Amino acid sequence: MRRLSLAALVLALAAAALAAPAAAHQTKTVGPAGEYTISFGFVTEPIYTNERNGLDIIVRRAEDRSPVSHLEGTMMAEIFSPDGSVSRVLPLRAVFGQEGRYTADIVLTEPGVYTVRLWGYILDVEFDELFHTHEVSDIAALAFP
Repeated sequence: MRRLSLAALVLALAAAALAAPAAAHQTKTVGPAGEYTISFGFVTEPIYTNERNGLDIIVRRAEDRSPVSHLEGTMMAEIFSPDGSVSRVLPLRAVFGQEGRYTADIVLTEPGVYTVRLWGYILDVEFDELFHTHEVSDIAALAFP
């Protein structure tokens, strides 16, 4: 019986993880009637400098949380350095096999909080939103010995 309960718990946790964006993600509602949600975070969190990482963007319909696909040509991302002096527009691509999920590869080189601007169109709804990353830490803090 205990084995069955443990298996049920594991399955429930896995289902919850697939249904909701990662805990470190921020979610905003966009559209004049709040038609869509955009969740933003990074593929690997916590975030460290000098590691390959990627934006993790999830777009869903607010009403039923169904994914919105085929937006890689109508959505843009721009990232700003912690001091705001440097920015780069990143090409977004769909994540294979995960409807409504988009990414762009990046290696962050400075510790601090970055700003990410997401803008464009979700179907016929225009949006322009700013997100702030969680603190990006220096990878040297993990070095041993």
